[in-house]
Amino acid sequence: MAALSPAATLLHKHTYTLGRSLYIPLTCRCNSTPLPITRGPGFLLPKSIADALISVRNVECGEDRRLDGDGDGEERVAMPNFPKKWLVDCLYENVFEKSPFQRNVEQECNGSSIGVMDDKIRPSISTLIDEVISRLDSDSYDNTPPSPSFDQVVIAGEGEPTLRMDALLAVSRQIQSHRKERSEAPLPIRVITNGLVYTVPNFGYSPYNSKRNGPFPLHRHVVLRDMMEAGISRISVALNTANRHEYDVLMEPCCYSSGRTMPGTAHDMVCEFILEAAKVGMEVEITGIDRPDVDKVETDRLARLLLSVADKSKRSKVRWRKYFQ
Repeated sequence: MAALSPAATLLHKHTYTLGRSLYIPLTCRCNSTPLPITRGPGFLLPKSIADALISVRNVECGEDRRLDGDGDGEERVAMPNFPKKWLVDCLYENVFEKSPFQRNVEQECNGSSIGVMDDKIRPSISTLIDEVISRLDSDSYDNTPPSPSFDQVVIAGEGEPTLRMDALLAVSRQIQSHRKERSEAPLPIRVITNGLVYTVPNFGYSPYNSKRNGPFPLHRHVVLRDMMEAGISRISVALNTANRHEYDVLMEPCCYSSGRTMPGTAHDMVCEFILEAAKVGMEVEITGIDRPDVDKVETDRLARLLLSVADKSKRSKVRWRKYFQ
């Protein structure tokens, strides 16, 4: 493998760790209420994690925020308010536009020499790959050797990672390629998502951006295949409720459908994504927030139905997360 770029030697500021898991945030923007916010107004994060998420905000949206405190010990903090302007259904303005990432892929296929495939969003794909490979090479989950290696990579953060599918696939492929070069087994990669990937009108990398099946892009039928081919084997999907209209209230989805939001459409798309992911063999975890206004019995029943197409060894109950008042 080629030597790491100078960026890999810098402080690990965009990624963070929990136990033996390496977390990779790709964006601060989201197509629904961000999952950390759904945990309630009293939800706090370890300062080291909040610092990493804010660093993504700073480079992606041109902010210059800092949290008070030194981050030592068990200090926990609240994230700054999430601006409504960061609620978007797509990170590419033109649904027919090809991202720089897609153009680089085409040039490489035509015999041109391309260094790192990248897009216009920050933190750049190359920056993320450098930081992740540096983390993996250190074989450290807390930056204080000696320590055991990571047992999984989790692609998650404040924003929705599937909005930036080109980066998600590129980083995942690079992780598995790096493991192969070191004669190591593939590393489990899990994506924590709101499940609205089928409503995203433009992934940037996809050759199907300009084609439609009704109001939705054709690429929704190949995205699971692309994720699995990149080495992603696990997904955690926030279903949150069995009621499609309650979902709209809880999650405020920016659902793309004929240029407007259609009530209930977003929940339907989340259910379709879960069902198809289970059907193709992914390990699917369904999550919800334990709120008093959510019918947990009905949500558990819907989850069992959606996962009934999966192999019995891959079926699981809803993971209910605590709501913080």
